[in-house]
Amino acid sequence: DEGLYPCLCIGETKEEYEAGLNKQICAIQLAKGLKDISAEQMKTITIAYEPVWAIGTGLVCDAKSAQDVHAFVRGWLKDTYGDAVADAVRIQYGGSVTPESVDELMAQPDIDGCLVGGASLDAEKFERIMNFK
Repeated sequence: DEGLYPCLCIGETKEEYEAGLNKQICAIQLAKGLKDISAEQMKTITIAYEPVWAIGTGLVCDAKSAQDVHAFVRGWLKDTYGDAVADAVRIQYGGSVTPESVDELMAQPDIDGCLVGGASLDAEKFERIMNFK
């Protein structure tokens, strides 16, 4: 009612990523985080894929790998809630988004936006991210 909406952040550690467990970890987090959430309630939820190993580290998940996880998340939403919800839910990427990485990330079909952290504190960097190409 107040215009605030939840953002469910999911993501794996570096060890889990290197072991190829990122999708399994995200599936567990989605199932737990969205337990008892209806398709109607999903209209107000944003999901952010934020690999833990990339938050504030300067490391960025490459665009292809990020897209792979975003597509998996969208598929999970489709299986759980149906096509309409899967198509409508905003799935963002977060994890050391930079002016150098934003264009390639935003070119991916299942990445709907970026959750920007530290770069938002630098007006020039944030402007470049906001005006991705």
